[in-house]
Amino acid sequence: MRFNQILIVDSIPAGERNTARELHQDVGLRAQVFAPAPELLYRRVEDREEFLTLLPELTAAATTTGDVPVLHIECHGNNDGLAFADGSFANWADLKGPLTSLNIATGMNLLVVVSACDGSALTYTLGLVDRAPLHGLIGPTRAVAPEELMRAYLAFYETLMRTRSARQAVDAMRLTTPDTFVYRAAQWLFQHVWDHYQATQETPEARLERGRRMAANPPDDYVGPPIQPEVFAQLLADKNREFFDNYRRKFFLCDLFPEHEARFTVRYEAPE
Repeated sequence: MRFNQILIVDSIPAGERNTARELHQDVGLRAQVFAPAPELLYRRVEDREEFLTLLPELTAAATTTGDVPVLHIECHGNNDGLAFADGSFANWADLKGPLTSLNIATGMNLLVVVSACDGSALTYTLGLVDRAPLHGLIGPTRAVAPEELMRAYLAFYETLMRTRSARQAVDAMRLTTPDTFVYRAAQWLFQHVWDHYQATQETPEARLERGRRMAANPPDDYVGPPIQPEVFAQLLADKNREFFDNYRRKFFLCDLFPEHEARFTVRYEAPE
């Protein structure tokens, strides 16, 4: 994973302890011992619209200058999305498109750290035609006190700057605050969506039902005897590997970055 910036986005409501400003200061002090040190940035956003305006700005910067930020968001929220300082809310469906554009602009190196939720609901917005919205997402699975957040995030960023490994950095933060933080890597998101598709659309029963719909609605230009649903169901089964390969290439941006074929080695497993 590549990055040359750490951007801390502050949307803590007024009157609350501002862990964003504290984190910006403390990580900045620690960054000085690393060479080259990532650029440490701070941005205050008050509401949903400001945040949704920020993401295209980051995408434009990544496209023109090659900046690759770790995007750290300090705000409230729940598993459905993020709540900003003024109380406005952005769900993952709102965020998926702008994050995907930023992830493409960074060459699929976008790491997002959120203080509000574990981001699991992001998977519900993804389908088999989508590209990966990020390289990885890190967040807590429960409400976390400011002291715990600060301790965990300082361990995370110290390790991330030293190792350049998101997984090792997550391991370090988990040592400080066990059973609290999860890392949703792009591979995890891909597998979750694919497994759900297999369980709901690629069982023998589901294929046969899809085959019935296909037999009842043949292409307008088809001329010939009726095709039985079982034929369509078998065709779907035969093309399962092809569906997987096409989805994998698009999700991991292999069509845009051919080197990702070797970078993301998710393998096909034939259904039982």
